[in-house]
Amino acid sequence: MRVGQLGAVCRVLLAASVVAIAATPLVTGSASADPLTDAKQRADEVRREANDAAQRYTNAQSSFEDLGNQIMALEQKIDAGEARREELRGIAERRAVVAYKNQGTDRHVIFDAQNPSEGLRSSALLDRANEADNAAVANLAAVNANLAALRDELTEQHKDYDSWHARLAAEKRVLDTKVAEADRTLRDLQLKVGVNATVIDGMVCPVPGAAFSNDFGQPRTGHTHQGNDMFGPMGAPNLAVVSGDITYGPGGSGGMGAYLEGDNGVTYVYYHLSEYVGGPRHVAQGEVIAKLGMSGNAGAPHTHFEIRPGGRTASAINPYQTLLKICV
Repeated sequence: MRVGQLGAVCRVLLAASVVAIAATPLVTGSASADPLTDAKQRADEVRREANDAAQRYTNAQSSFEDLGNQIMALEQKIDAGEARREELRGIAERRAVVAYKNQGTDRHVIFDAQNPSEGLRSSALLDRANEADNAAVANLAAVNANLAALRDELTEQHKDYDSWHARLAAEKRVLDTKVAEADRTLRDLQLKVGVNATVIDGMVCPVPGAAFSNDFGQPRTGHTHQGNDMFGPMGAPNLAVVSGDITYGPGGSGGMGAYLEGDNGVTYVYYHLSEYVGGPRHVAQGEVIAKLGMSGNAGAPHTHFEIRPGGRTASAINPYQTLLKICV
């Protein structure tokens, strides 16, 4: 090949290479060249994982506490059965004593009374007493058999209870990890976009960045769950979802409580708090009113959040759909 031809071939190959390179997409270290978009996507992903962990934890908690309720009911049945057994034992013992003392006694002595009608009535009463005593003795055996079955069931329930207790502890460890990760990604996002309480449908999220699930109505010890648990790090700020009058006070098993009587006529309840922020007052929407905690009966740091449209003493409604909208 002559030198001129060789140069022409090289020029064609070089041009083809340039076209191929231009057609090849550039590979970068992230899916998006926009750091803010990447931060938002990461925050959403971690939040979903935290919500999934919250769902698993609350499901395990519900099964655990429901089993506790069943065990309590079994123990009450056993206590009642033991009391009945002692009563029947007393009757059986008296029946045995009477039978021993009356060995060989002829029933015709009953009719020795001067009034024959009195003798007949005494005979009928004795028959009924004997029937009742015999029934009580027979019932004692049934009560003993039932008590044995209840105790066997209680033993199995305690085994299941221990198993669920271990599972609940494992789910809590996962939840703690996911909540901490969600909190870090939220703070990273806030550094990029600035911290603000977004108003959606006239409300702000009560615990921004918290993980939560639809656990309204699930079993709890002695009652059903009347709100949604919002899991976050200890001390996370709790915000007034609307403007209104805030008061504070104990909530029984709910521990430290905050009660927001909204200017919209709806009451919002926050439980298991670690700290009150300020005193009773009128607050603006988005104002920090308390800090997340574990006071009362709580197995993990969270705020129990309720919505009561008819006031503080009215029945609560499921806040889950509202939280899905306003906690984005």
